Amino acid sequence: MLSGEEADRYRFEAEECRRLAERAIKQPDREAWLRLAADWMKLAEGASLRDERKK
Repeated sequence: MLSGEEADRYRFEAEECRRLAERAIKQPDREAWLRLAADWMKLAEGASLRDERKK
C-alpha cells in the first residue's frame, strides 16, 4: 500500500470512529470511540510525513 493510500485509509477509519461516537449512547463508549479516532489520525499524520519525506 502506498503511503498516500495508507493515510487515506487511516483518515477513513478515524471518520468512522467519529460517526460511531456520535451514535454511542453511553459517555464512556463515546469517549473510547473518540480516542480511537485520535489514534487513527496520528497514524494518518505519520503516513503523510513518511510520504512527504520520500518526495
